[in-house]
Amino acid sequence: MHLLFVCLGNICRSPAAAAACRELAEQRGMEGITVASCGTGPYQEGLPPDRRMQAAAGRRGFAVRNRSSTLDPKEVLRSDVILAMDRGNLREVKALAEALGCASKVHLFRDFDPEGSGDLPDPYFGDDALSESVMEIIMRTCTGLLDYLDGASD
Repeated sequence: MHLLFVCLGNICRSPAAAAACRELAEQRGMEGITVASCGTGPYQEGLPPDRRMQAAAGRRGFAVRNRSSTLDPKEVLRSDVILAMDRGNLREVKALAEALGCASKVHLFRDFDPEGSGDLPDPYFGDDALSESVMEIIMRTCTGLLDYLDGASD
């Protein structure tokens, strides 16, 4: 099972969600889950993750280390589930996935949040407190996602 997390620039939300999901899946012993992240645009291409998101993840015991990359049709085809961080990302990813004939695998990330759906706030222009809040939502939503995937495999 390959999961792809997508946000705008791929330095805050999607790399943090991918790292959290990887860590939580490993803790559960869920083998065979791979994760990747990307951005819908090349705004931050090749840059490391946002330092605030790295710190928020580090306080939860895991690292966010990837370099930013841009959404690639090959990655869309390779993925089993694609998770867009907000509705803007969802529109862009769905348009590409529809053209590739695989739109059914695209979802809004927070559709798996047990406390409610909607957009995952973008902490890029926020402060440390917003990064912490976003990380809490990511942890909760990744737990919900893994619960869903674990139940789907039964």
